Amino acid sequence: MKGTATLGLLVALAAVFVLEGARGAIGSEMALLHMGALPNDGSLGHEYWRLIAYSFLHLSSLHLVLNLALLWWVGNIVERRVAAAVMGAAYLAAVIVAGVCITVVHLNHPRPGASLGASGGVFGLLACALVLSQRRDAAHFATSSKARLWLVVVLCAGLGASFLPGVSLAGHIGGMVVGFFAGMFLPLRRTSPRGVAFTTPSE
Repeated sequence: MKGTATLGLLVALAAVFVLEGARGAIGSEMALLHMGALPNDGSLGHEYWRLIAYSFLHLSSLHLVLNLALLWWVGNIVERRVAAAVMGAAYLAAVIVAGVCITVVHLNHPRPGASLGASGGVFGLLACALVLSQRRDAAHFATSSKARLWLVVVLCAGLGASFLPGVSLAGHIGGMVVGFFAGMFLPLRRTSPRGVAFTTPSE
C-alpha cells in the first residue's frame, strides 16, 4: 500500500506544474516569482507564504520529474514507518526551514532570479528515512543493508549536486537537518503496513 500523504504531495506538485504551463510560467523565473517563488535578493516583503509556495513550483519538466521520483521513493519509505500526517508535517517543516535558509543566504549574497522546487522537503524526507532505518525501536520494520546503502548513496549524490550552479546548497542542508531531527524523534507506527520493509529504487 502506497502512502496517501506521499501521493497527495505528488498530485499537488504535478497540478501546480500544469498551472504553470497554463500561465506560460515554465522556464520563466520572473513569472514564477509572481506565483510564489523565493526572490534571490532575499526580500520577502512580509510575504511569508512564499516559504511554502516556492516548494510547489518547478522551473522545468526535468526539475519536476527528478523531485517527483525522489519524493515517491523516500516519501513511501518514511510513510511506512510513521503516520501520513506525521510524514506530511516533517516534509512541511523541512520545506519551511529550507526556505528560511535560502532567504538568509540571499540576504547576504543577493543576485537576480528566483529559487523554487520541492528538493528542500525531499532532502528532509531522505535524511529522515536514513535515520529511521537506524532506530532500534524501528527494528520491526526490517531494514536491509542494501536499502541503507541506497539512502546514503542518494543523499551523498544529492549533496554533491548541490554545489552545481543554480542549485541551493543552503536549502538542501536546511531540509536535511530537519529530516535528521525528525527521524530521531517522530513517533513510529506500531506495525509495518502489510509487513513491507524498505524498498530500493530498483523495486
